[in-house]
Amino acid sequence: MAAHGYSFVTDKAFSAFARDLEHGAWKGVLIGRYDVPSRVPTALLFEAPRPVVWKLRALWSIAALDEALGVASAAALAELDAEWDAAQRALHLLLASAAEGRDPAHRDAAIRLRSALLAGAGTEQTQYGYDAEVDFGWHQVAIASKAPRSADVKKVGAGAYLKRIEEATTALARGLGRSSGQTRAIARSKRIREAMAACTSAFNAIHDEISWLLEHTPSGKQRELLEALHAPFLALLERSPPRALTADEKDDTATAEPPSPRLDRPESTPA
Repeated sequence: MAAHGYSFVTDKAFSAFARDLEHGAWKGVLIGRYDVPSRVPTALLFEAPRPVVWKLRALWSIAALDEALGVASAAALAELDAEWDAAQRALHLLLASAAEGRDPAHRDAAIRLRSALLAGAGTEQTQYGYDAEVDFGWHQVAIASKAPRSADVKKVGAGAYLKRIEEATTALARGLGRSSGQTRAIARSKRIREAMAACTSAFNAIHDEISWLLEHTPSGKQRELLEALHAPFLALLERSPPRALTADEKDDTATAEPPSPRLDRPESTPA
């Protein structure tokens, strides 16, 4: 992959570039079918048009950077926690009501879900610490998505409630700087370095693909579209001239933009 100069783009410039992807030719690239909070859409990305994949990759790398830059303050975490608690209470109330229903099968499903998904009397989990709440929320989603509890979820109509819990848990985890599988948050400085490197890598890859297609696309509407899609990336590079790299940026560049192989090294020859 060629190094086009994206290592010189600042975090603010990457973040602002999200606006460029909502104007001009990029506005016509519709990603709603694939752009889900989990960033793992059920619609197969493998089958998506190239511009859709490019736009998603750019926007998701920018979103990850924004999340790293904005690891939540105490006030923001409290707000995220309030939504998580509300989602838990909503599920508790639904299941408590369903457990008093007239249909025995409906009641039994609700009782099983209360035992499997809730703590204590039903809302004890809202008193947990933030990291424990994230662990609990992801556990709930995992249990509810698999048989036999998935059948109970469908029986009592709890799908939307579990979806809210999943979204609230994901948001709280991101506010903490955690991703699935991590037991604690990564240091903010490290998250930012990794997110910047990921943006650099993503933008280099998109730039490479568009450039390659331009080289092999004849004049016409398709080439004009490619040029229009490429233009904001070229403009971003023009706004981000080379500058002296910090020590951290040099480390990231070594990973994200490897140097070209030496040309003066003699090739080995068979004996």
